[in-house]
Amino acid sequence: MKILTATGNQELNNRLKKEPEFEIVEKDIFYKEGILEFLEKNKKIDILILYEKLKGEINLIYLIKNIKKINYEINVFFILENKNEELEKLLKIENIKNIFYNNEINIEEFINKLKNIKINNNEKLEEEIKILKNIINKKDEELLKYKNSNFENLEFFESKKTIGLIGENSVGKSLILNNLKAIIENKNEFEFKEININNFFEIEKLNKNIFKFIFILEINLEKIKLNKKIINQLILNNKINPQKINIIFNKINKYSINKKIAKNLFKEFKIIGNIKLNNYGDFLLNEKNNYKKENKKLKKQYLKIIKNIKK
Repeated sequence: MKILTATGNQELNNRLKKEPEFEIVEKDIFYKEGILEFLEKNKKIDILILYEKLKGEINLIYLIKNIKKINYEINVFFILENKNEELEKLLKIENIKNIFYNNEINIEEFINKLKNIKINNNEKLEEEIKILKNIINKKDEELLKYKNSNFENLEFFESKKTIGLIGENSVGKSLILNNLKAIIENKNEFEFKEININNFFEIEKLNKNIFKFIFILEINLEKIKLNKKIINQLILNNKINPQKINIIFNKINKYSINKKIAKNLFKEFKIIGNIKLNNYGDFLLNEKNNYKKENKKLKKQYLKIIKNIKK
């Protein structure tokens, strides 16, 4: 039985090596990202022992989803620091059944539990088929319920399209979103969602059903390089459909890099807008203060962006 430990402490790893039934494939992994790096090269692992407080930037549930993508059959033994009902519910949704509390673990009982795990592919296949059937049945029920519902505005529900506005903190997502909502003529045509560029879980969740993703980027050289790296990572890990990616360059000023250079860096994507840094960039605030001239320019700029979104 091949076991990988990721607890941030070599002690358990060393203890398990003394058991002849176990093959401990690596020294203990000390950070979350290291688990994915290892599994990409060594997919045939039967059990992963994972500790809640392991260092790393990745969200735990996002990490487990990615572990399961690499090796769906891996059995995760999850060690919580303390009881946490909310996290336990999320873990069970991800089919994590073996959950332990750090302050209650008896090492010998824990090892016996590991020894009693049977790696039975037929049982797993039957369980997967059962889960799949349940999903299909639920979807059929939902579809039937939807068809039987008598909505007067059914066309509205079918036609509304979701747009995801993605960017770093303070890049101007909220302002652009509010301007789009205020300026767009058909208020029922789109639903807008604001997403932080580092929220891979939310991006992946929306990827299937979203109409378009719009990345809001400042054309500062360092930020451009970082954002391009993140976008590439999202694409390589199949978190986002590259055909749905659109770009708006925001807060353009005299210190920004040349637009041609920025466009060349993102040449595989559609550039749908270039927004200059503007003291009068808030449509609703301008309206409140009766800045008609400023809003006329702003509206013209945003109508071009909206036209590009619809294409």
